[in-house]
Amino acid sequence: MINLYKQDGETLYGVKEYILDSPEDIPSLPVNVRPGSTALVISTSDIYMLNGSKQWVLMGGNSSSGGGNGDNAGDLNQYGDNAGTLIEF
Repeated sequence: MINLYKQDGETLYGVKEYILDSPEDIPSLPVNVRPGSTALVISTSDIYMLNGSKQWVLMGGNSSSGGGNGDNAGDLNQYGDNAGTLIEF
């Protein structure tokens, strides 16, 4: 499945960004939103994204134990060992 979620720098309606306190909140996330919607878990820094099959997929998060200088911000290779994990409800 392919979805267009941004065009000419503007996000299309239906893509949502959620902030969760803990991973226990994940089952409460809606699946009736547009694929590409994301959820950030504050306690773990994990990022989940809703795929085209209406599954929240763990994309990654902060896998280091120490601080950093931000040089790797946005580097997709910095995700933890659970990257790509499907969460089905």
